[in-house]
Amino acid sequence: MAGGTVSNRDLPTTYRPETRWPLKNRFAMTSSAIPTDPYWMLRRSPPTPEGELCRCDSLEAIMLRDSLGDNPLYCVACNGEVAPERIGFDAQLAEDIAFWRSVHASLYHLWLDSGEYEEWAKQRLSDPKGQVHVRGRNLVAKLNDRITAYYWWFHDADDGVPDQCPICHCALSERGDLNFQRCETCFVLI
Repeated sequence: MAGGTVSNRDLPTTYRPETRWPLKNRFAMTSSAIPTDPYWMLRRSPPTPEGELCRCDSLEAIMLRDSLGDNPLYCVACNGEVAPERIGFDAQLAEDIAFWRSVHASLYHLWLDSGEYEEWAKQRLSDPKGQVHVRGRNLVAKLNDRITAYYWWFHDADDGVPDQCPICHCALSERGDLNFQRCETCFVLI
């Protein structure tokens, strides 16, 4: 430690940023180290329990939502996690989804922490023009080329359930599956 500063070498391994932020290393892999599974960044370790997976015979619609796990793709009908190969998209889209998930999860964790960042994170998670939502909605548009896809919109339960779309401000309609509120114009579920 020189001059009152601490370098990463001075910190125990558990406090070094490179060991506390695994996605940084996951995205920086060399091409020879990248697994052959194009969906590897969306796989949970250990795997998702069978009871939490989508078991619908016919997958009709999915939602992109942060669930604090690795795979943010869920069935709108049963709310079960959808294996990415059931949709069948390329490795670039899988990487883009994984990156969105990491950013959204970071904001969500800051909000959950209820500390000094809570209000700031809530503002970011509530801003329809915010970068995380713009990216997420762009991903939903790409997923809609393959299957009907929606973007799950964050809302703080303390504020009640919104009755208007956060993007176009039109009234939300009920979607029978699991009592979601939806905007079919913006492909948003609440």
